[in-house]
Amino acid sequence: MDCKFLDSYEAELDGRTIDVWYCRKRDPFVLGPSREVALRTCSGCRLSDHTRPPSELASEVERRNQELVALNAIVSAVNSSLDLSTVLNTGLDKAIEILQVDAGWIALASDDALRLALHRGVSAEYARAISTLTAQEGVVGLVAREQQTAVVEDVTAGRDKLPLAAAEGLVTILATPLKAQGRLLGVMAVATRAQRSYSADDIYFVSSAGAQLASAIEHALLFAEQIDRVERERRLLQAVETVNRSLGSHAVSTTVLAEAARLMNTSKAALLVERDGRVIAEDVHNLSAEFCRLFVLPLDDSLPGQAIRDGAPVAVGDVGREPLADAAISAAGGYRAFLTAPLQSSKGTYGALSVFFESPRRFSDDDKTILATFASQATVALENQRLIREKDVLARTDGLTQVFNRSYLELSLDQTMRSLHRNGGLVSLLFIDVDDLKTVNDQRGHMAGDRVLRDLARLLADSCRETDTVARYGGDEFVVLMPDTDARGARQVLAKIDDAIARRNAADDAAIPVRASMGLQTSGWSDPEQLLLAADRSMYEMKRRRAASHDVAADAVLRTDDTAGR
Repeated sequence: MDCKFLDSYEAELDGRTIDVWYCRKRDPFVLGPSREVALRTCSGCRLSDHTRPPSELASEVERRNQELVALNAIVSAVNSSLDLSTVLNTGLDKAIEILQVDAGWIALASDDALRLALHRGVSAEYARAISTLTAQEGVVGLVAREQQTAVVEDVTAGRDKLPLAAAEGLVTILATPLKAQGRLLGVMAVATRAQRSYSADDIYFVSSAGAQLASAIEHALLFAEQIDRVERERRLLQAVETVNRSLGSHAVSTTVLAEAARLMNTSKAALLVERDGRVIAEDVHNLSAEFCRLFVLPLDDSLPGQAIRDGAPVAVGDVGREPLADAAISAAGGYRAFLTAPLQSSKGTYGALSVFFESPRRFSDDDKTILATFASQATVALENQRLIREKDVLARTDGLTQVFNRSYLELSLDQTMRSLHRNGGLVSLLFIDVDDLKTVNDQRGHMAGDRVLRDLARLLADSCRETDTVARYGGDEFVVLMPDTDARGARQVLAKIDDAIARRNAADDAAIPVRASMGLQTSGWSDPEQLLLAADRSMYEMKRRRAASHDVAADAVLRTDDTAGR
């Protein structure tokens, strides 16, 4: 018997040219080494051959009815669940059962590749070998590329040899695309370990089963996406609430980074800011000090800078394929992909929030939207934290000199005395009074007097240690509180201050010299007011001695002038 609908064309499979035979009447692929092999599978045409014995025709009709019943069973089974794993397992198991084959597998389309989702009847080695395939690899790749059912009658024969399948002991393969609404979702393949001819009914059955399975997969994927979106929105709300609860603490940025990483199912995140035309990592979560040291990128020529400049998320799925990605920074951070969203407020772009992933990945629009939404909420929290810090600074800082104010000094002195009462030790206090400030204000103006106060405050801050507290006590008076400091250590600080004032006054640009009287007091635990009073008295004693010395010197000059006149 001949088939007037049988035709062929040439195709590429694993770099080799093969003949693809098909029946125009039923339109399945019949992949074989010859026209004769293809003809034997075209049972649809044989069924329409009325010269065949009635018993043979009746047998094929009965088989077709059985396959239709089985197909209906598959339709019912795969459409009874929205769980992707259940759909895939049910669809493959039913296909293997009805076709009476030895093995089968399903690969789902992902990122321009086909990734193995499940398998039956093949070894772990073979599963690993076909775990990720492209449209150029194997019969599965051919089906994905042409998006039509294909049959391999013998994996070792003809120009279409499949060495991986042959090594696994497979002989025949029947594969069909899983396609829904014109979109390829994957490929289902079944195989035997003995010679077998697939009829057109077998091919029609597996093609129809694949179409029904694809529809169920699409529904399951959509359902999973909806579940994932709802879960992400729940996690987003939870993350925002956690950040908002941290506003009263000094760890807002730490909380923002931890919640951003948790929200995006990763472990690494960084808070990026712009400084002098460069992007730096201001704070990090689970990233090394080396990463922070290396992370200095130009604002105008970097991917994080692009997110800050353009005010839109920037995603890099694989840093190895992105020319602008810095390989040294990626290696120090231990990541292969990252997503960056700008931190924007009404006052402009605050910086950017980046999350990092250890493996390459494809970022969806949902990924970008979720991180951008969280970043906009995080910006409000970070801006509030900045305002709170500024308010705290203003509350404890003298506005003119930018050193601590009297209120903060009194609080620090009280805490120091409490510590001395519990633990013992010594504290030193230096009381400083600017000499002749009223004269400067009267002769040079109050702006000149203010400059003298600012200069002295800077000299004090630069000369003192990090543990010391420099404060403007009021008017022209300053106090330096030196915890855990004996008289010898305090005199060393005093000497540094004297030296700094002398060097400042000797400078060519010091039009108005800074002169100050200083009183030093060292004590154990005592009343804070008594310690301040003692240091104040010591300062005034120095001022009195200096004034007396100045008067004696002036009197000597007058007596010398008088003697010269006589």
